[in-house]
Amino acid sequence: MTVVGCSVTPDIEPEEGVGKIVCDSYIILDMCVRDLVGDGRVDMIYFSDTREIFMYRGGMKELVGHVMPFHRCAVPLSPDMQQITNTILDRENLNLSQELSIKRRLIANFMAAKPEIDACNERFEDPETRAEREEEFFMGDEEWGD
Repeated sequence: MTVVGCSVTPDIEPEEGVGKIVCDSYIILDMCVRDLVGDGRVDMIYFSDTREIFMYRGGMKELVGHVMPFHRCAVPLSPDMQQITNTILDRENLNLSQELSIKRRLIANFMAAKPEIDACNERFEDPETRAEREEEFFMGDEEWGD
């Protein structure tokens, strides 16, 4: 599985909130989930390296946009992704089996959102770079050797 992500240096300084932040390496991304208002619900998920929001809670887009910049392909949290990430906020109370279940569900939900995210990223990608990458991936049989 290949996860393609684009990022830019944020122009906005992150602000502190009253809620909770949990960061870890989920799927293959280093990401953080954040509850801004302290209600036990995740308001945004962002890349920990670039501090860009890539998923946000429905109805909270304006609020989270004041805290941190959006990735250009940010999408709203699906209801299932909202439930999963809310669980991550209480990670210290989870056992290993629950942690593994969360990771499996994250992968499934990410894969469901991936076509929309990939389509968005492709709109911003340089066509020559994409052609080179596809050519490398689809090498002819003669290049593989026997």
